[in-house]
Amino acid sequence: MKRALFMFLLAATLLIAPEAGLARTPFDDIASHQALADIEAVYEKGIMIGTADNKFSPDEIVDRGQLAVCLVKTFDLNFDDLDFIKAPVPSDLYDDVDNDSWYSQASMIIGYEQIFNIADRKFKPHEAVTRADVASAITGSFAAKKLSVITTMMWPNYLDITNLTQKQQSDISFVFNTGIMRYTGNEFEPEREITRAELAAVLNRTLQTLAVASPIQEAEQGSPPASGDSVPNPPDVNTAAFKDQGDLAFIRQGLLYTLDSETGEVKQLTVSGKALQPAWSYDGQWLAFIRVTDPGSGSGQLWLVRRDGSSLHQVQDLPGLASRDSFYWSPASDMLAVAMRDGVWLVPAEGEPSRLVQSEETYNFAWSPDGKILAYNITLPSEEPQNRSDALYTIEVDSGQPVERLVAPQAGIRVTSWWPDGQGVLYWLDPLHSASLAADGMGLLSLRLDETEPKLLTSGLAHRGWQSLSPQGNLVMVSGGGRIVWAGKSLSTIDLATGSVRELSNPEGSVSIDPSFSPDGRRIAFVAAKDLGYDVWGFSKPEELADWVATRTLWLRNADGSGAHLLTAAGTGVYQPTWSKDGDRILYVRDNALWIIGTDGGEPEKVLDLFSEGEDLFGFYGYVSCRDFMAWRQP
Repeated sequence: MKRALFMFLLAATLLIAPEAGLARTPFDDIASHQALADIEAVYEKGIMIGTADNKFSPDEIVDRGQLAVCLVKTFDLNFDDLDFIKAPVPSDLYDDVDNDSWYSQASMIIGYEQIFNIADRKFKPHEAVTRADVASAITGSFAAKKLSVITTMMWPNYLDITNLTQKQQSDISFVFNTGIMRYTGNEFEPEREITRAELAAVLNRTLQTLAVASPIQEAEQGSPPASGDSVPNPPDVNTAAFKDQGDLAFIRQGLLYTLDSETGEVKQLTVSGKALQPAWSYDGQWLAFIRVTDPGSGSGQLWLVRRDGSSLHQVQDLPGLASRDSFYWSPASDMLAVAMRDGVWLVPAEGEPSRLVQSEETYNFAWSPDGKILAYNITLPSEEPQNRSDALYTIEVDSGQPVERLVAPQAGIRVTSWWPDGQGVLYWLDPLHSASLAADGMGLLSLRLDETEPKLLTSGLAHRGWQSLSPQGNLVMVSGGGRIVWAGKSLSTIDLATGSVRELSNPEGSVSIDPSFSPDGRRIAFVAAKDLGYDVWGFSKPEELADWVATRTLWLRNADGSGAHLLTAAGTGVYQPTWSKDGDRILYVRDNALWIIGTDGGEPEKVLDLFSEGEDLFGFYGYVSCRDFMAWRQP
């Protein structure tokens, strides 16, 4: 619980400026400046100096050369982890940096660490930097130092960042959540040029964040640990409790493991680094996962490994990093589809990647149930970015022939899934491509493929973990707007063939979340938790958070909404229940561990501890995706 509480308190703590007078400065132009304490702090540490005798020039604009030097000093960036045949010089990287300039060393470090956006061998040392530039540079510096920071994971409510690239938005989210760059109101002003005083404040808060950051173990390519290798804190697994329940991939302390329920064998597949979002291939012989390099966004290189730990390797020739929920295996073959910045790529378990879809801003897709077709979105070109429209496409994987299904005028499309019979597609409608509006809920639409007009079903938050499909073609999902989990959320069941929606009543005084259909489609498992209302946007006291988590309990009900009852023995603090294939058991997360319980309400058994002591779940405004740290492949 300690870490979850820290998530809430970190940002507020970092926003408190140190008292004035930490250091004596020679500057006579900052005495009444609001950034006085920050300027004194960074001056004392030698990060920023004056521009002339007795002058700091707080309102002067910062350029790329100055920012590079400040970042090198703030993060203690260097060449220690790089090997060179000869000492590097600026001309190795740039055509516009003199070897003896005061920023030349910093420019090379920034270049080799890929912290700035460099094009055509131009460092552009005298070009002014913007807030968006600084946000990306700071996020990149944390990645270069391989440092992780626990944050609140709230999406910033800035209306003027929706037209930025996905990476820029992710970088701004990181500096917002850590408190390094958080501005009042609904505007971040990403193109606003940074002054020296503002940079001093940003760097001082960066120093405070560095003080609470923790190192990420450096990823090492190679084989899994051999017999006799030292494994720190190996997981203690109750293999008997999971007997004959299939294969489980899980992450503990950043390392990837598997549990074979038939043999009871627990195998460690990675030796270092931070793994994220393990995913089983169709035949269960491969796992795909992210090896995190960007702690702010959870993105990183895409890796594959066989279930026995062999053939551990990074997927080569992809045009960028993989991000959360950007890759899914085919349901019918060992083919992985990956959304990249330039379209959708296909990655066979063994073989070279190839691009199936060439486009920009295609971040959402879904496999058809037979694995033969992909549904995806494309953002259409527009001279007015705020008026962009998305098109919904399907494409046959074998032929590569795309078919346009519809266009959403001045709105984005986020494909979520297919109908279970493959006759239609579900997607969220993102008004004006606004990440802020989308974070508070979107309409879920359904398109039958032999029709041209979609049908609006209901509205809710675009979390795939909050949707579950039955074999009969029904969907259960969490409906209700507002990005916080603990207010106004209930379950709706939808007949996809007819579009009819049934709203299910909540247990009194509760929200209903984390739904899961039983394999036969007759029952629903879900979590009920106390409805705190929309006035609660966080928890300032440890006991407030602990009290709410303790209201998260496991419930069962019939698919028509009747017969709702509490599984008391499951305990409290429950997250994301999932049914076993035979419908007799439910796997769920509680108390930083994975548990299994019979649906008859018998005593639960702990399968394994997922997190170390001090770690806990909170997620995005309370939403947690178990896909981040486990994958269950059932027989």
